[in-house]
Amino acid sequence: MVADKKMQTGSKLIRSQLERILPGLLLFFLLSISNVMGQDKIEWSDLPALPGETGWAGMYAGVSNNRLFCMGGANFPVAPPWEGGKKTWYDDIYMLEKGKQWIKIKEKLPVPLGYGTSVSYKQQLIIAGGNNADSYSDKVYSFQWNGKGLQTTAYPDLPVPLANMSGALLQNLFIIAGGSSAATGTALKKCYALDLENIQQGWFEFDPWPGPERLLPLVTAFDGKFYVFSGEKVGLSAAQVKFREILQDAYRLTPVKVNGKWCGSWEKLAPMPEGMSAGASPVPVLKSDHFFFWGGVNALTALNTDHNNEHALSKNTFLYDPATDTWKYLGAEQKSRSRVTLPTVHWNNEWAYISGEIRGGVRINTIVTIK
Repeated sequence: MVADKKMQTGSKLIRSQLERILPGLLLFFLLSISNVMGQDKIEWSDLPALPGETGWAGMYAGVSNNRLFCMGGANFPVAPPWEGGKKTWYDDIYMLEKGKQWIKIKEKLPVPLGYGTSVSYKQQLIIAGGNNADSYSDKVYSFQWNGKGLQTTAYPDLPVPLANMSGALLQNLFIIAGGSSAATGTALKKCYALDLENIQQGWFEFDPWPGPERLLPLVTAFDGKFYVFSGEKVGLSAAQVKFREILQDAYRLTPVKVNGKWCGSWEKLAPMPEGMSAGASPVPVLKSDHFFFWGGVNALTALNTDHNNEHALSKNTFLYDPATDTWKYLGAEQKSRSRVTLPTVHWNNEWAYISGEIRGGVRINTIVTIK
């Protein structure tokens, strides 16, 4: 009887989620499928796969002196979690030169880390936060290739330990949104920034977006503004059952400097057609000035409990036009595997999707690119 009641409660939760999102998705697809712009045709390609066969989730990635670097992250090297496999974090750093293969360099992260965020700025790869098996990190580091090795410089600590957040570079501001400060902690409604031209000032805080707290949002920066999309938090059903609430809201921050201090105002944007929590971030900005969305966890994916389902992640791709605050459906990507918890990097006029997770506990070592 108890099992039957739990199944009924779960079925009601799934049904309520379906009833909530399917009508809107269907209408959106019907309205937009005939309105895809020709200049937004996506060209897919590949970079060499990372060494090994496992791949990593939650890596840091960026560019220094024309070289692409990937570092840290986590995976299950022996067995998946549902078979008792132990999650392992890494401190390894890999480097790729154009036209060559990845190599593991001798330098390493100060400690094994993953699930933080990273940006590229003036030949530096800057990483912030993250976690490992022992703790959450407030550390920030800069890495720069000098032709012979990777130099590491400590930057000001984050205001709090932070992981499962997302960040992007807006001019000289490294801006971070969301995340949590402990494995058992709740999602945060925080937006921190570091002025990379005034690092001695340390991190400061913008007023938060006018919406709920969140983990694993998607962010990007464009034309003087910082954008926050989706993410997730713990929801509570009518039956008082906790579930992963995948958010579909979106916001835009316009930072300004007044009397030598940064401040900013938020604007609520049109909601996403479907949530994409833990998707690739920063969101790629195409040559058309549209934002490209692919992968992530939507409301249906969040309900999946079948570890063997290789197609649980949504294949849908979307465009967002920041000039008109409108969304367009591009179609389903059939060739490249959808993935979550991964960084993107703009390198050699392409956006690279670095490794990531293709289903619970399963990583992929391939790197796909778009332009």
